[in-house]
Amino acid sequence: MSYRGIPAGYEDDEDWCLSDMVQKITVVPDITTAAGLNNENFDRNLSTDVNNWFESYKEQWNSYKRTPAAQHNLKVMLMRDPDPLLLALKLFANCPGCNNLKNKNLALFILETICDLHTQHPEISANCSDNTRMVAFNFVKTCGMVPLYKAVMSTYELKKICERLVPKIKELITQGHFKDAAHWTINLQITHLFSIFDIIFPLILQDKASLAEEYLNVAKDLQLPTVQFLDSLLDKQKTVLEHCDEILMKYEYKDVKHNVLSYRPMSKLVTRLAKKYKIETHLTPNLNFTKACSYMHYLWHKYQDGGMSCDAWRELVRDAASTRLLQMDLVTNVASYGDYEEAQYWLNYFNIPLEDLPSDMRKNFQWHITAEKTEDDKVLLNTSNESTNSTNSGGAINKSKRSNSATNNLYLTLNLPIESVIIIDNGAKFLEMLDYLESQLLIAFDSEWKPTVCNENVISLLQMATMDRVYLLDCLSTQLNDELWLQLGRRVFNNLEILKIGFSLHQDLRMLHKSLPLQLNLNTKTCYLDLREMWRRLKYLQIVKFPYDSGFNTGDSLCALTEICLGKKLDKSNQCSNWANRPLRHDQIVYAALDAHCLLQVYQVLSEMLLRLGLDVDQVVDEVTTGKTGYLFRMKRVISEQNDGCSTVFSPKTNLPKVKAVNAQIENNCTINVKFIADSMLYGLSKELRKLGIDCLEIIRDNLGPYIDIAKRENRYILTRDSRYNLFTEMLPRAQCLQIPNDSSVEQVLNILRLLDIKIYDCNLFTRCLNCNSNEFILALRHEIQMMRYGQALDEAKNACERNVWPYEKTFQLLNANKDILKSKATYRGRPIKLNRIKSHILRSKEHFYICDNCGICTWDGAHSIHGSVMEVILFNNSETASAAGF
Repeated sequence: MSYRGIPAGYEDDEDWCLSDMVQKITVVPDITTAAGLNNENFDRNLSTDVNNWFESYKEQWNSYKRTPAAQHNLKVMLMRDPDPLLLALKLFANCPGCNNLKNKNLALFILETICDLHTQHPEISANCSDNTRMVAFNFVKTCGMVPLYKAVMSTYELKKICERLVPKIKELITQGHFKDAAHWTINLQITHLFSIFDIIFPLILQDKASLAEEYLNVAKDLQLPTVQFLDSLLDKQKTVLEHCDEILMKYEYKDVKHNVLSYRPMSKLVTRLAKKYKIETHLTPNLNFTKACSYMHYLWHKYQDGGMSCDAWRELVRDAASTRLLQMDLVTNVASYGDYEEAQYWLNYFNIPLEDLPSDMRKNFQWHITAEKTEDDKVLLNTSNESTNSTNSGGAINKSKRSNSATNNLYLTLNLPIESVIIIDNGAKFLEMLDYLESQLLIAFDSEWKPTVCNENVISLLQMATMDRVYLLDCLSTQLNDELWLQLGRRVFNNLEILKIGFSLHQDLRMLHKSLPLQLNLNTKTCYLDLREMWRRLKYLQIVKFPYDSGFNTGDSLCALTEICLGKKLDKSNQCSNWANRPLRHDQIVYAALDAHCLLQVYQVLSEMLLRLGLDVDQVVDEVTTGKTGYLFRMKRVISEQNDGCSTVFSPKTNLPKVKAVNAQIENNCTINVKFIADSMLYGLSKELRKLGIDCLEIIRDNLGPYIDIAKRENRYILTRDSRYNLFTEMLPRAQCLQIPNDSSVEQVLNILRLLDIKIYDCNLFTRCLNCNSNEFILALRHEIQMMRYGQALDEAKNACERNVWPYEKTFQLLNANKDILKSKATYRGRPIKLNRIKSHILRSKEHFYICDNCGICTWDGAHSIHGSVMEVILFNNSETASAAGF
């Protein structure tokens, strides 16, 4: 038996199969075959002189690759030929790798060079024939390089043979090259010749939605049909995949990402395209149905959780359930949660016959109705004992009402008579309001809008409150013209003499600017006070104790702020309601008035707290409105000194233990003694602190016990926020826990430096590993890194470096790399040295490298940077030190 062709040693191996070896042989087609017009072969033969030159040129290319000289020599040769474009294609076809273009490929270099030459000398295309154009297209049609497509199309003027290229592009589609076909049709501007199922839908199936969008940006006539077709796939009678089955079989799409053919990604795509191309909502019925269903389900859960009143719930649902399908979905959803009484209400309201419901649900309804009648009969029999029988139906209702009444006592109430709440819906009332508001120095404002599913939100009501009045401006009133709104903007909102306070002002101002013709001057922020920002700063500095702060309040909402300042929450059951309804319900009017007026009450409490501490309220307000920092930090230090070094000021009634602040001063050797433990949610903060040489551990495990022990043992500050702050204060003194606001890591660092008066000097910078917090490093010179990385060092580098690290001493432990380190490529602690992080250009330009002895990370001077605002603080400290030393 012959074993010819089988590698030695495999003759008796039963697993060896000749067919396996045959399958690994790839036949690369000749690109010149059928490359010209009418599928004629392309003649790539070169003349003797050109061939000799090209052989020499290829040798030079293998040695030097891309150089200006190589491109110049190629351009000179091309310009000598009467048809440079044709010669470039011949050279291209004679290059190795012309079938597989890559960035360092000679074939690609030739095409790029001829395209660059054409931009300099457009006249070289004068002799270009249609056959040459077709060859150029066939050579690059599936290379996948979009910039090259554009360059070749321009250089070889492919639009001149556009009609001949259409069949070629259809061949690409048949072969499954949808991405390439899309780019060619876009560049040639022939998108109108192809349908949705030729290019757009196949791209979506391949999860190339971004390219499909790029295609639709050009194919404007296909935008609406595409969105409507994709919306048809969202019909919930079948799955998206089932809707596509027939199409997939008809067009025989091969490369399909089935994760795309599911409801969620498809609905997201339809939403994005409909918004981008401004498709009217009635043209996407299935998407709108889904949104409306989700919206009503959200409202139902909010109502069930007690975050919404019954009136508000029913108002919004009446408006949202606009079709019979939505009404049926509403009833089905409510009944599925067992609330047949509410479901029965909607059956009656929408006149839905019981027979239209599914059979199993219809039976449940019938059983519930029967049970309800039986219960009613029992109630009638016990009417004589109604006053004493607490278990009957009437007693239960009365108990529920008493319970609700008790619950309402927990909520903040409007401390103004209802006559002081004035609805502004005509011009006369509006002008009278303007005269009054213009004379005020302090105004609170808020806004309300109806939640919508498919349309943009528009403000329906604007509340303007003073201490003794609240104006409710009907933004939907036709009697309030643009001139009146312009006067409100000019005389009140843009008036620098009136301080306007709000909560999360950015959102309200953005909505006002979008919805009303106020012509707001948004650059003038000094007359707008955001109570949320003021609260955030006071919490961060911990210089005040809020009147009703139990230490367990979570969140940063207005509801939480009113609770710690006024002792009661806001009842938000009418927040999500139909604010476009007219007339407004009484409880809506009360809610809207209270939402604005409570801001003034909170501001009054905060002002009194600041005054009791001896702080200037105007300076605090100016600091918050302008975004400056300094005054509160200075006062924080003054108050801390007055309270025996306690970093947090507590109310006299508070019996919490006081812990002396961690010493954050700098010794003569510039060592920073303050230490931190940063919560994992404060991403990036520990890294920024370590850049400054500050010892900062990071919480990386859920078990907080070991970190608490470290904080107690080493007197470390805990840096955290939100509910975790309350958790840490249960186990550590509050003075040792800092609440960090949701700022950038740079702002957080600046606030910490100011709060604890930490001085940072040049000798502290980059003296801790950003990865593991260690301050022990190994100094390695350039040639030593080269020896570890490449096995040998360059001769010119061996004597170029000296072990002179810094012109001054650094505050870290620095060891030298010895022979054992170079041989083992590991630190003194046995950690592998991570050399791959050092790029070749860094290795050529840097002389000293620092290896963390604890984790093996390599760094160098300039590997990391410090933000400019932080550097200003450091430079200021250094200048102070120099002045004190007499320099």
